[in-house]
Amino acid sequence: MKIAFHTKQIIKFLSFFAILLILANIIMLMIYFNINDPDKFDFVQMVDLDQEANLPTLFSSAILLISAFLFYLLSKVPDEQKKGNARFWLGLGMVFTFLAFDESATIHETLGDLTEKFVDHSGYLYYPWVISYTVLVLILGFLYFRFFWKMEKKLFWSFMGAAALFLSGAVGFELLGAKEASLHGADTVTYCIYYTIEESLEMFGVIYLINILLNLLSGKHLEIHS
Repeated sequence: MKIAFHTKQIIKFLSFFAILLILANIIMLMIYFNINDPDKFDFVQMVDLDQEANLPTLFSSAILLISAFLFYLLSKVPDEQKKGNARFWLGLGMVFTFLAFDESATIHETLGDLTEKFVDHSGYLYYPWVISYTVLVLILGFLYFRFFWKMEKKLFWSFMGAAALFLSGAVGFELLGAKEASLHGADTVTYCIYYTIEESLEMFGVIYLINILLNLLSGKHLEIHS
């Protein structure tokens, strides 16, 4: 089976939707801080990038699942199977499926509750789940670095760019937000700025990854057996 994707249209659609959610988040926060009445503007949570079980969470889970599916498709490309790469692509598919599930089920927060029993959860470690996930990222990086390094350098740096975008939000701005929340609480303008940038970087990091994967799959022959 030969598969074709309209990559530009897909990326434009996903980018448009992400920008729409980010703008909605910013507008609702502006209203929230100007009116300063949570009871009247409780609906802000529907588009708040820092809340769970809302539109941004659904979108983030969806694009992570799309990435997981594209990794799975790459594992079915005969050329990749001959090179012995199929298991690596499939492994990444499983990782992104977990991340999509975590986005909705907030597993990281449960891990954070467990981790805070062993560390001083204040300052940059106010959200201690970052420790567990950073360790997992380092392990994954160790296992996969050689796999990515063998790729064409342009492709290698594209994947590194997507990872840098995502992790600068998921870890970098998460730490900054944690510090702000620890010192001044999670209801300040500064904290909202941090998490808006954090979630925006995460979304566009995944969208950039989807672009890379779609281009890799473009025109490829797949072998999927029932």
